[in-house]
Amino acid sequence: MIEAYKKFWKGYVDFTGCSTPSDYWFAYLANMLTVIAFYVLLAIFGGIARATESSFLAVISFIILFIFFAFGIATVLPGIAITVRRLRDAGYHWAFIFLRFALGIGGIILLVLYCQPTKVEFPFNNFNNPLK
Repeated sequence: MIEAYKKFWKGYVDFTGCSTPSDYWFAYLANMLTVIAFYVLLAIFGGIARATESSFLAVISFIILFIFFAFGIATVLPGIAITVRRLRDAGYHWAFIFLRFALGIGGIILLVLYCQPTKVEFPFNNFNNPLK
């Protein structure tokens, strides 16, 4: 999972390559775990700041919120790039990313496309198999 997350950040502007399903889903999982961690920290510090009316904890909560917002902004471009690479790896055109804006069914269609296996460009046999 760590390697997939490193690839996520290193290929933040690579719209030409391909991403395997495991790379895509591990990066997605790492982002979701980070978001959950930020929410937990905000809930803890924000709740304690409200209960004790501590201005110091309110400032800490605001700093965590600002870092969370910056993280969200920073992950937009790499998220689009890995989505385009995942669609390309599954054999679909990158423009299918705009299905996200289709109300209701668009997200479900994209989820199905993301789960498709890697499309092999040419069949492997004993003659042209680079592994043998």
